[in-house]
Amino acid sequence: MIKKLLDYFVLILLVVVMILAASCTPQDNDEFLSPLPTLELDGRLSLDNNGYYHLTLNENTNQTIHTIGGSVNNHEYYEPIKVEWSSNLFWEYNGESVPTVNSSSYVQENGNINTVIAPIFSMKNDTLSVQARLSEWNIIQTIKIVLE
Repeated sequence: MIKKLLDYFVLILLVVVMILAASCTPQDNDEFLSPLPTLELDGRLSLDNNGYYHLTLNENTNQTIHTIGGSVNNHEYYEPIKVEWSSNLFWEYNGESVPTVNSSSYVQENGNINTVIAPIFSMKNDTLSVQARLSEWNIIQTIKIVLE
């Protein structure tokens, strides 16, 4: 009789626990996740129909200095954000390899980003590929600049 009573009690307890578990709703974690940043680049030059920017090199100086930029959206959730810049073209000075783009910058309060490129005149007719990367999220954007 005690065994039957104990079995009955365990069965009722099991049913109550199942009802309580079924009535619980999982917390929606999406409301706590911030949106991922997005990255957009702007060569600040004329753009052709193929999506290539065009930079006219200054033949009177070795380097042509030009600022490129862009924006990072949803940056306010993750400040500060570092942008890593790289390019496919380098030149040599006193035995050292010199990149054609500054290697890093930070997103400004308004979301804008900027860096400077400085190709040299001997790169005329090459295509400079500039890449910006938000390493933390592996977000990468690339622009191509025809050096004329």
